[in-house]
Amino acid sequence: MIVLVMVGAMLALALPRIDLTRYRTDAAVQGVRSVLMQAQRTALVRQYDVVISIDTTHNALLWAEDVNNDGTIQSTEHKRSYPLNDGVVFMIPPVGLDSAVSSAVVGNHLGTMGGLPTITFHRDGAATSDLQLYLAGPANPTRTYRAVRLTQGTGRTDWYLYNSQANSWKLGGLNK
Repeated sequence: MIVLVMVGAMLALALPRIDLTRYRTDAAVQGVRSVLMQAQRTALVRQYDVVISIDTTHNALLWAEDVNNDGTIQSTEHKRSYPLNDGVVFMIPPVGLDSAVSSAVVGNHLGTMGGLPTITFHRDGAATSDLQLYLAGPANPTRTYRAVRLTQGTGRTDWYLYNSQANSWKLGGLNK
């Protein structure tokens, strides 16, 4: 009985310290990275373009496969949506990875499809643009800003955490 009371007391002290918003935001960032990596992989394996549009209004990534490589997505071509999870949203951070930003989606040569910023993965694995996506959790954005960076030539993705005290970004994942 004493052990159960002690365990209960320790849990009562520890549970308020667990910040689930940070974990949810990290999971959303990993989901975004997975979609981007899968789009690149699909373009390489199937030898057609895969288009990813970023819907910041509905907080989702929109996937479309240009099977005939004609630069347009017909109604017969495969499309799907990947919403961000658990209340995570695209949000403009106080400072970007490289400089000040005015949008949650940043890229040198982003295209548009349906009025949405769009990046295309080609058959050689390259993307049409560098890309930076900024996300945040709903409860406390200053503690949960995250960024995903995609490199144009290689399609490599990395993710970053925002440090509000230093007003800077650091590489996420195992390098935290």
